[in-house]
Amino acid sequence: MEPIGTITMCFPHVDEETKSILQSVMDEAENFGDFTEKLCDRVCTEASSPLLEYFAVYFAFYLDCYTLVNRLASTGKVTDLGLPLLLLTRARRGDVVSWDEMKESMKRALMVAPNDWITSQLYLSWRHEAMAFYPESDVDIKPIEVIASSVEKNTDLAFFKAFLLNMRAFGYESEHKDKEAIDQRKQAIAIARKFDEPILMVGTICHMAGSIRATDVKQAIDLFISARELSERLGYKNGVGAALQNLGFIMAIRGEFDAAIEYSLEYRRIRESLGLPTQYSDQMIASMYNQMGNGEEAYQLAKTVVEFATSTSVMRHNANPHRDLAWALVNLGRYDEAEAELAIASKIATKSGDSRQMITVQLVEGILDKAEANYDSATLVFKEVLDYLKNNPILPVQNICLLNLTEIEIEMLTDESLKKNLDSSGPWMAKLVEHVEKNDLPGIAARALLLKAELRRKQGWNDDMRKLLKQVQGIAKAPSMKYLNDLAVSMFPDIIFT
Repeated sequence: MEPIGTITMCFPHVDEETKSILQSVMDEAENFGDFTEKLCDRVCTEASSPLLEYFAVYFAFYLDCYTLVNRLASTGKVTDLGLPLLLLTRARRGDVVSWDEMKESMKRALMVAPNDWITSQLYLSWRHEAMAFYPESDVDIKPIEVIASSVEKNTDLAFFKAFLLNMRAFGYESEHKDKEAIDQRKQAIAIARKFDEPILMVGTICHMAGSIRATDVKQAIDLFISARELSERLGYKNGVGAALQNLGFIMAIRGEFDAAIEYSLEYRRIRESLGLPTQYSDQMIASMYNQMGNGEEAYQLAKTVVEFATSTSVMRHNANPHRDLAWALVNLGRYDEAEAELAIASKIATKSGDSRQMITVQLVEGILDKAEANYDSATLVFKEVLDYLKNNPILPVQNICLLNLTEIEIEMLTDESLKKNLDSSGPWMAKLVEHVEKNDLPGIAARALLLKAELRRKQGWNDDMRKLLKQVQGIAKAPSMKYLNDLAVSMFPDIIFT
């Protein structure tokens, strides 16, 4: 492998023996992933200094290879310096690790850290991940203030400003301030590039692309493909998986759910091979099944994710599992159970302060209202969500709102209005068509055709209805959108499809 800053930037801050061993392992390795495995092999089979053992744990943690972290732990190679990283891997997998235990481990680690550079690397890498699992970190401000001040003042620590920028971006994203978040990410990428740190670059690119995928699909796809290619060269398996998952998100936005699920399943397989939890992938797949109208598949997945979330502390501030379970229950016609799950989801979302969670829980509340034929209430909910998203669009949420509003619009047409030879059911169908054309959403466009076919059926224009269904059948031949056939059959069970 070529030398990379991810490894070599520590050289001025470690002893000669540690530097020599890291260099020799790097000389033998094919890429960064192979380097990390070889370093762990060496540490697990030979007597090693505490600092070298720390780096073995650090690189395995940083590469998201928790099977290697497990091996290091089982061979007694995790000292006080690496313990916070080990505990965080266990928390991410669902083990109960209290915030007090995490804080105590970090306190001990910082006491034995040999210098400010190692202190900054350990604390910021840990906190960069821990803040997603421990909301308590928001009020634990003294350590981050001390280290952030040190990073700003000490040029030897300049690289670590990238972590601070990414953490600020997370805060902006939770407030749905995507433009501000993107600006922070761009600065972080520039620093990572300057210091030749491609692992951080991959993660930051994926996050930034995730922020723009609702407004610039083409650029987001280009960024995710770049992140995947870079991860492949590095041997960074979870980076490859994260890029695939995000490409799946884009396919889902476009209504290409069969492709989206395939990407997500591949990501799930990668995570499983690395010893990472798979429930996050399961939750995303459940959401996709819900959008396809496949309540049973969504229910089975969402139920296991809720069980995981309630039995551990990992997802205690994530409302999405309960939201998706509620949605699946709506799809299955179990409305009372759905209402109970939504109450839980609403409470969690409100407590989290995450505007995206609150919006999507509200969205499913509208879906439940619609299913129970409370059309006025449902319409109000969907309109409120759309109004909120005017300046900060979230395309999949807008897709769902417009589809549901058009369905309600068709359902509420009177006999008198149906006699008027309407080309469209009304303003919501017109907005839906405009939306899919503007944003290049082929799967959602096909669903708009199905709704137009439903309108034609209500109007008694059966020839036009059949022509529209034929169009959908043609679109459904694409492997990415095969689900459209099942959707068409469920909507038109009395029509023979050939």
